[in-house]
Amino acid sequence: MTGRPADWVAAACADLGTEVVVGWCVGLLAGQAPDDGPSLDHLGGPGAADLVAGYARTPGKPDYWPRVWAARALRYAWLDGPEVHGAVVAALADPAWRVRETAAALTRVHELGEASAGLRLLLSDEVPRVRAAAAEALAVVGEHDDLDALAAVHEPDPGVRRAVDRARRLLAERLDLPDPGARGA
Repeated sequence: MTGRPADWVAAACADLGTEVVVGWCVGLLAGQAPDDGPSLDHLGGPGAADLVAGYARTPGKPDYWPRVWAARALRYAWLDGPEVHGAVVAALADPAWRVRETAAALTRVHELGEASAGLRLLLSDEVPRVRAAAAEALAVVGEHDDLDALAAVHEPDPGVRRAVDRARRLLAERLDLPDPGARGA
């Protein structure tokens, strides 16, 4: 097995079938126990299962890695449908910022328009990377209300501010509307 997530997921799909892998990822995002399925090495790479098993024995260690890996795997193994879409949209509200960030990126990659409301909420997330991912996703899946939401953002982080400005411009262009954040608009 090579060292890239896309390769791990491709191997998992070849070994287990895409339906099984996608269903497993949906289950993990919904809170399924990580040991209730194939080896997490399929999603997180060699050693992932051992890492999570070690965390399970150590109070206070993070429990989010299986959900992060599941969300990331859905970038490479995807079956369109309401259950999969629903799991990704629900993951936008996950308590772990890494899951929220990855889910936001998934809504962009798979163009999940139904994620707009959740993405708008993430524009005020406490983690800058999540805010940036939400803005980037809205550039692809957003509609008129999302353009207004992006224009109303007053972002203190310069990197996120650039992502929001870029997203606002791209969304305005995609919707063939004037950019409400542009000077003179």
